[in-house]
Amino acid sequence: MPLMNEITEPPAPSPAPGQSTPYTATGPTPPSKGKRVLFVVGGLLATVAAVVSGRLAVSTLFDTGPDRPADAGQYKLVPPASFQGLTLQDSGPRVDAIKQGQGTPRPGTAPVSVVYADQAGTAQLVISGSAGTFADKDPGAAITTGLTSMGVKPTDITQHEAGKPAGGAMRCGPLDVQGSTLTLCMWADHSSLVTVTVPVENAPVTIDALAERARALREVMEVPAS
Repeated sequence: MPLMNEITEPPAPSPAPGQSTPYTATGPTPPSKGKRVLFVVGGLLATVAAVVSGRLAVSTLFDTGPDRPADAGQYKLVPPASFQGLTLQDSGPRVDAIKQGQGTPRPGTAPVSVVYADQAGTAQLVISGSAGTFADKDPGAAITTGLTSMGVKPTDITQHEAGKPAGGAMRCGPLDVQGSTLTLCMWADHSSLVTVTVPVENAPVTIDALAERARALREVMEVPAS
């Protein structure tokens, strides 16, 4: 889709015999800083999800032993069409960046990558996560490991009430991304792990405000699996 006020450059003249072809505006263009940040953030969100899901021990197909939590796999993730006046977007560059970072889903999991945007189409919340059957007895420790693997300082990680419907744990923290601060919160339980962030280009929000919003989203997004 053409960008508003986009200017189309005329084709450059062909070089004289024996001269090399100069770099022109019509040649390959390096990705903009905005696109680079999108894919960096997408990769980071996918990385933390992979680390945490590994720690939580995905066990939908294999773990049926006595140590498996009784509530494992009882919920699934269904992002609502709207949330607090924002509209669901399940496609676009930001979503594509997260999906690219997520790669092939782990067996027995259902990944989620969506954005919630305002009426102008501007992203306000970015959601990345996965539903499955998780057997780890300490989701909070798994989240902390995932956040620190991303580069969040351990002293900056804060613990928050996880909310409904499945308990578990929530941790939040700020992350430096190419000179900008990405504020993020993650919840995890025996059925899901989800990261909620505000786009780095948006006005900053407090950790407490984002945690409250993440809890509200969880209450309507995490629903019984059957």
